[in-house]
Amino acid sequence: MADGGYRGYITSRPVRDSHFPQRVQNLVVRDYAQRRKLPFRLSLTEYAMPGCVMMLETLLGELDTLDGIILFSAFTLPADRARRTAVFDRVLAARKPLHAALENLVIRTAADVATWDDMIDVDAILPATPFGGRYEKTAAPLGEHAAAMLAAMNLTP
Repeated sequence: MADGGYRGYITSRPVRDSHFPQRVQNLVVRDYAQRRKLPFRLSLTEYAMPGCVMMLETLLGELDTLDGIILFSAFTLPADRARRTAVFDRVLAARKPLHAALENLVIRTAADVATWDDMIDVDAILPATPFGGRYEKTAAPLGEHAAAMLAAMNLTP
């Protein structure tokens, strides 16, 4: 292992439509490292411009001097699958772990990537689902399609 420890990666942008202050993101990353006894270095903070990954690229360029990377959240990675895959490929090629503190996940092998991609892809389509992926308690929780949904599941209303 390199003697460089783990560098954090936080963002100035919303994560899953929620704003987390940078100091809170740093606390989450630092706590994650402490609980796993990972030597922690300071975090890099991504710029606020949409789609910007300048600091992530800088961090990936430091991989040879680090033990690994701890993201505040897997959702700080690029939303575009091709760009995200490029990040995963670089981390795997360097044989360094990529952690997501908020989701308590880690990528060490190519097999781990599918879990992250599935989670990010599902989150991306949630806004197109009924209730926009959020639960709302109503008198008819399944809405106008209740009968059809129950029939499809072989249940009776």
